[in-house]
Amino acid sequence: RSSDLRFITAKEDKDFAIDYYSIHKVIDYVKADYKTEQQCYVSGINCEPEFACMQMKKVKKMYNKENGILAYHGFQSFKEGEVTPEQAHKIGIQLAEEMWGDRFQVVVSTHLNTKHIHNHFVVNSVSFVDGKKFYSNRYSYGLMRHLNDEICKEYKLSVLEEKECKKSHINFG
Repeated sequence: RSSDLRFITAKEDKDFAIDYYSIHKVIDYVKADYKTEQQCYVSGINCEPEFACMQMKKVKKMYNKENGILAYHGFQSFKEGEVTPEQAHKIGIQLAEEMWGDRFQVVVSTHLNTKHIHNHFVVNSVSFVDGKKFYSNRYSYGLMRHLNDEICKEYKLSVLEEKECKKSHINFG
C-alpha cells in the first residue's frame, strides 16, 4: 500500500491565458473507461466528475487564483488481491472526504487495469469555501499517510511499515 501526491501546474501562453488542458488531461486519465469499468468507479467530492474541470476552474476564477499549481494528482494502492473494487473505491472516497472533503473538490477513481487495484485523486488546489490554497508538504503528506493507514486498519488491510533511517555520518556543522 502506498500513497503520493503530484502537482499539476498552470501554464501561461503569450496572451497570459491560463491553460487548463493539463488539469483536463489528468481528469480524463483518471476517469478512463478501460481503467474504471466504464466509469463505474468514479466519484466526485464537492463536484460532479463529468464537469469537475469546469467546476474547479470556476472556483479558481471566483477567488482570482488561476496561476501556479492548479491541482494535485494523488494515488493510493493496495496489496494485490487484498481488496475488491468496491472496497477500494469506498476507502478512496473515505480518505478523500477526511483529507480534503470539508474544503476542496476532489475526483476519486478506482483503477482495475493492473494487478494492484489503486485509487487516483485529483484535488483542486483552491478551496471552494474560502479561496485558500492547499499546499502539499511534509505535514499534509504525513496526514494523508496517517489517515490512509487508519482507514486501512479499520478494514483489516495491510499498511506499509515504517522504514528505519540509517544515521548519516556526514557532519553538516
